[in-house]
Amino acid sequence: KSLNMADAASLEEIAAECVVPKEVRQLRACTHCHLVKHVKQFEREGCENCQRAFDRTVYDEHCSVNFTGVAAIMQPEHSWVARWLRRQNLKPGCYALEVAGESFQED
Repeated sequence: KSLNMADAASLEEIAAECVVPKEVRQLRACTHCHLVKHVKQFEREGCENCQRAFDRTVYDEHCSVNFTGVAAIMQPEHSWVARWLRRQNLKPGCYALEVAGESFQED
């Protein structure tokens, strides 16, 4: 099946709103929603799902380096993986499968 122009535009919109790590070293996962980003991204932007701002003094409370697996979820509302991980109401991005010290609560 080939992509038509509407599909391509839709994919570009999805890609623009995805939260993805900019580097592969120094990754952290939010202990609440499991969003995975580079430490500097959390410092600059906080967590897009939790609406929290992070600085170096609160990383230990809200971010963890101890996580396993990463799922890239680009269309959470349509993804069976997002439903399985209970992440279908979150922003598109990369999510840890498990996080040590997690505090995830389903809303």
